[in-house]
Amino acid sequence: MEEEISFYEIWLSIKKHRKLIVSIFSSSVILTMIVSLLIPKKYKATATILPPIINDENILTNLPPTIIEILKEEITPTHIFVSILKSRRMKDDIIDKFNLISIYNCKTREDTRKKIENNTEIKVSKEKAIMVSYIDTDKKRAKDIANFYILNLDKIIRKLNITNASQKRKFIEERLKETKENLKDIEEKLKNYQIGNKIIIGKLMGESMVEKLQERLIAKKNELEAKQKFTTQNNPDVIKLKNEIEEIEREIKKLLLFEIELGRLIREYKTEETLYTLLVSEYEKAKIEEARDTFNIQVCDWAVIPEKEYSPKIKLSIVSSGAVSLLFGIFLSLFLDYIEKTKQELKKNE
Repeated sequence: MEEEISFYEIWLSIKKHRKLIVSIFSSSVILTMIVSLLIPKKYKATATILPPIINDENILTNLPPTIIEILKEEITPTHIFVSILKSRRMKDDIIDKFNLISIYNCKTREDTRKKIENNTEIKVSKEKAIMVSYIDTDKKRAKDIANFYILNLDKIIRKLNITNASQKRKFIEERLKETKENLKDIEEKLKNYQIGNKIIIGKLMGESMVEKLQERLIAKKNELEAKQKFTTQNNPDVIKLKNEIEEIEREIKKLLLFEIELGRLIREYKTEETLYTLLVSEYEKAKIEEARDTFNIQVCDWAVIPEKEYSPKIKLSIVSSGAVSLLFGIFLSLFLDYIEKTKQELKKNE
């Protein structure tokens, strides 16, 4: 008996069992069509973002040295974007935003995350553009979730403050606010000090009143010394000069205390004023640097409501089912012929 089966024998087998083959083929096609029509239709919406234009070195400087050594040749802003898009945080935000635990009828949050993961497709093109697709039975929800991926990606990046410039800007902003408050406090102290002691601060800053009083004191002492050479100690002019000298000395002691405190306040004010001016300048530089280093999400295409269903693909399913059933019918017919032929040979040998 020949082991090999010729095409002619295959054709005879098909012709012999053609009703069986047609029956299997028809049943399979009809069943596939019914199942495809009964399966809920799913829709796929896709949003696309362009790769961020940024110096990769800015990213590496924010990572631990051991990670830098491993990723320095591979890491790009695109990798960071994809990691955030696939993160648990992103899935949880989607769950909360669209109430998917209830909509998908899931028992746990983890089951809902798996459902989202199965419905999400994230692809990176050769040009490093990122395509985010979401599949859902509701075409509008598919569009909304795909777009939410992009919107939330931008929000998460801004919250993370993953660039050095952002950290620097935030630090300077806090110091600037603190310095501004200190400057206001010192200004208030200077104002109250001026009012309380009836001192004109502008004049004191230009010329010391103590020096004026000391010059006046020296003049009065010289005048007293000259008077004492020609008059007695009981002379009214001598007594008047002595009283004036004592009054000037008391004023000098009082003003010395005032000027020491005033000088401290003025120095403190000038220090804070200089610091404030410097911080304002550095703050503007930090904002420019942050704008340059921050990842900018550039949307190429927002997701739109899909016009055609993504699945089930009825035509493809029918063609695939028909082809498989046809092959199965042919093999079954050959198998039946083989069994029949084997039985006949056994009878002859008996």
